[in-house]
Amino acid sequence: MHILVVDDEEMVRYVLSEKLSESGFSVIAASGGQQAVEFFRNTPFDAVLLDLKMPGMDGIETLKELRMLDPEVPVIMVTAYGDIATAVEAIKRGAYDFVEKPPQISRIMVTLRRAIEKASLEREVKKLGKNIEESAVLKQAYEKLKELDQVKTAFLSSVSHELRTPLTSIIGYAEISRKKLLKLIPAMSDDDPKTTKSIRQVEENLGILVSESGKLAGLIESILDLTAMEAGTAEWRWEPLQLREVIEDAAAVFSPVFKEKGLEFSVTIEDDLPMIKGDRYRISQVINQIFTNAAAFTDQGGVTCSAKRVESTIVLSISDTGRGILASRQGVIFEKFSQIGDTLTDKPKGVGLGLPISRLIVEYHGGKIGVESEPGRGSEFTIVLPVEEEMGI
Repeated sequence: MHILVVDDEEMVRYVLSEKLSESGFSVIAASGGQQAVEFFRNTPFDAVLLDLKMPGMDGIETLKELRMLDPEVPVIMVTAYGDIATAVEAIKRGAYDFVEKPPQISRIMVTLRRAIEKASLEREVKKLGKNIEESAVLKQAYEKLKELDQVKTAFLSSVSHELRTPLTSIIGYAEISRKKLLKLIPAMSDDDPKTTKSIRQVEENLGILVSESGKLAGLIESILDLTAMEAGTAEWRWEPLQLREVIEDAAAVFSPVFKEKGLEFSVTIEDDLPMIKGDRYRISQVINQIFTNAAAFTDQGGVTCSAKRVESTIVLSISDTGRGILASRQGVIFEKFSQIGDTLTDKPKGVGLGLPISRLIVEYHGGKIGVESEPGRGSEFTIVLPVEEEMGI
């Protein structure tokens, strides 16, 4: 996404440009209104961060010129606390929103992504609508659907936060009780086998409680992860990455899992694979999720993983000889709460968050993820990521 930053203060331009670049944006900075208009006239932008108070052509005048050139590009005003009234006036003149100085990066990121998403939706509405009335109806429908989705996301996040703390306590106390029982069992007399058996049963039950609570805790963390990504508040640690290292680390973890199931496992990585810019933990999360699915749905045969450069991208493929995915499900498995089912019983496994989170992660890295599958023959997941130089690093 291409962002134009306009501010007469050099330090503000530098900080915003650096932070936005770290988050995957492509940035051009202008020191004043006239320069901004020239950049805007000759370069397509997805959004503009515009300082309200500048010498010469101020923010309001610059906003007017930019709106005349392209009214569909969202403009976000950057203003000092005392200029909020003027910022509100700018919104009346077509600005999307305003953020206060000193700029808070997290707030700017959320506002930028929402502005770009809204502009994209409006463009789609215009394409779909045959006339002004139809466009208005479609736009209203999109806005309503978006509002409902935001309400659902906020609800899920709120409930998950409320559940996380007591659940952590439940797991902690159950584990402590279980460990204490384990210490008591060896010291008990064999003269009272009934009591010993009862205590062992309690210990086993506590073990089940810890295990099942752990699964629920994992679900809550997944929901919080998903809602944070959708809201634009998730934390990302961008760095140059050797994808080979990430793949090999994941392979080392899952190799014993596949071996225990009697599955062949092979990894082929092209030599001199170029670097990507990304979040190591998040990319690992995607690979681990696909390996987890492969282990769960493959009973015989094997799993293969390969990575190679194709033009300006790295293509990572993970295939298995498992049960496969029904054609009717392949188009929706990357949607929230869409569960993969057994091709014979159609009984779902999991809650359907792993692949949607993976899709968001890959898309956040400027890539794509897809699947080709045939019931009874297996599945192949493909991840395409841009190489480092293609991301303007």
